[in-house]
Amino acid sequence: MTRRLWWRVEEILPLAEHAAATPQHRKTRQQYRAGWPDVPALIWSREPDGAWLSSNGVPIWYDRDGTEHRARAETWTHTATGATGNPTPSDGEHGFLPLRATYLDGHRTLLDLLRFARDHTVHWFGLCPDPASDETNDHYLLSVSRGDVIAPMSTWKTANVTSETVGGGTYRAMVANGHTTLDGGVLCRFPRGAVRRMADNLKRLQAGDMPGEHPMLRFDDDVVVVEWEQDRRAGTWIIREMDRVSPDANGCYAIGAYQWRWTNATLAEEQP
Repeated sequence: MTRRLWWRVEEILPLAEHAAATPQHRKTRQQYRAGWPDVPALIWSREPDGAWLSSNGVPIWYDRDGTEHRARAETWTHTATGATGNPTPSDGEHGFLPLRATYLDGHRTLLDLLRFARDHTVHWFGLCPDPASDETNDHYLLSVSRGDVIAPMSTWKTANVTSETVGGGTYRAMVANGHTTLDGGVLCRFPRGAVRRMADNLKRLQAGDMPGEHPMLRFDDDVVVVEWEQDRRAGTWIIREMDRVSPDANGCYAIGAYQWRWTNATLAEEQP
């Protein structure tokens, strides 16, 4: 079990803004358990297909397919047992995240924190379900990179993996044995040399790409910065930093973990 759930700030801030802007707020089981009045909040729910955050605002935000707009925390699953890395709230009140309650430093609310993260290129929002985290000011965490990405006590095997996100290139990686992502992809870590080759290959792809077709990787000391080109306005493209990946204790990088779908490659040799 992981200690903390992670969501991309750019995915959950719109949910928070929706809850803050709507004239009414629906009651949820999490609200009743927390003993809160009707206030703007994010609702954390744990379901068989993952852990989700949604807005409690009314009118409810629906996607085009008629389902409620939500954001899922991506994590691992153990293929033999179906267990996942999603921690379970120890009590129901921790599923109710009020947006305008005073934060523990006495100055900022959760909505303030998420807006700060957006404005300062802080990519990730982490939620710790342990009630003691309220006392240690550790319930919420903003971070440029994630922790708790890899399943604890994993065993690893060497394999060649590939992803459409990197143009189908094949790379040698350490793959978690018996664990996958929620969408069935493999969970992998790459040695520094493989990451450098990946960065070089993506740079070569960029020459013939449409803007934003593939990501870009660069090293900032020991940290790998993940960037994408994005359309800012008609005919104008900017490069946006989307993630930072720190090396683990073995010097390996979980590039694209849960964001890019890695699969076992059929090619026998690693792409040069």
